Amino acid sequence: MNLDTRSSIDNALAAARELATTFATGAAQADRQARLPLDNFKALHEARLLSLVTRSEHGGLGGGLEHALKAVSSIAQGEPATALILAMHYIQHGQIAFEDGFWPQTLADQLVTSSNERGALINAAYVDPGKGSLSHGALPETSARREGDHWVLNGHKRYVTGAESLSWIRVSGVTDEEHPRVGYFLVPAQHPGIHIERTWDTLGMRATDSQDVKFTEVPLPLENFFAGTPVGQDRQQGPLDAVWYLTLVAAVYHGIGQAARNAFVEFIAGFVPGALGAPLSSLPRFQDALGEIEALQRASERLLSSIGHDYDELIAQGDPLQIELRLNGDAETARLLVLRNATQATALALELAGNQGLSRSNDFERYHRDVLSAKAHSPNAWLLKASLTRRALKRHEADKAND
Repeated sequence: MNLDTRSSIDNALAAARELATTFATGAAQADRQARLPLDNFKALHEARLLSLVTRSEHGGLGGGLEHALKAVSSIAQGEPATALILAMHYIQHGQIAFEDGFWPQTLADQLVTSSNERGALINAAYVDPGKGSLSHGALPETSARREGDHWVLNGHKRYVTGAESLSWIRVSGVTDEEHPRVGYFLVPAQHPGIHIERTWDTLGMRATDSQDVKFTEVPLPLENFFAGTPVGQDRQQGPLDAVWYLTLVAAVYHGIGQAARNAFVEFIAGFVPGALGAPLSSLPRFQDALGEIEALQRASERLLSSIGHDYDELIAQGDPLQIELRLNGDAETARLLVLRNATQATALALELAGNQGLSRSNDFERYHRDVLSAKAHSPNAWLLKASLTRRALKRHEADKAND
């Protein structure tokens, strides 16, 4: 990475930290109204953060996963719904930048150009109301039939995060051909036949705009279907998908935990009960709690940073196979532990803040509600631990065979 590229990335990450402070002023209102603060994305575009992981030769900043993790966790400290949508945007653009050949070049060019020029956002839509997440192996209910030189898409997707802010939606679906294929349709979000239903009403992460989206007779060019595989065969996934998805989602909730940590420090250092005559930070109980929160957050930061760094090093060495072999299990571990750590940190801050922490005028209860929402992201903890178990047993068998 040359000095100009490094300088541009450093400037963007500095802008992310500054924007987080600005975004924080509207976070409570966004939560109360359950409305995504759309102006935040204009600011991200102006700071070139939407192009952070786009290759420099394609007009982006040329950043890697480690930079994306820092940007997302910074933004999450200010307004986590914005950070989650940014993370999903990075996942798709990371595929384009680091997984040559998975995205058809024509579609990749459209996505990159629209992101660079007008801040166009993209997210995926994989959950069908009757089937749940595709991570469990279900066949999509969303389908497309071929009519001449185009597809006609019909279906219903749930939990499409950032629905009203998106320019593009990557939709999982099945073709209604003689020999059906399962794959992905790139859908312009403003196309005729697309209807957003405001169904998102949840405990936390209320501003993510994770609405239902219905597709009715939506026409698409034939080339907008990609990575198609015959039904019954293993589906095509980007070979590096897992690391980006698992760690970037974790980074969102790490950022929320860090915001709770910062608020807790300010609270115990600044609040002086009349009967005590000294700040709460002078009491051993509060010192112990802060030490626990600090340990949880530092461990998460180190874990995410090291995975991002290792990923970028392996990419630079031109050895993507090693990413699957060495980092997928680490990414699963990070997803499991970082979310757990953030939940513990926000719960502890909320508990020790007492009645003040439970007040809607205080941010502690919102931080805790938001991290509890992490449980909704697939794969859940049970699936992650099952995968780690399989890896452990496979290593054990390999070690025995080598004895």
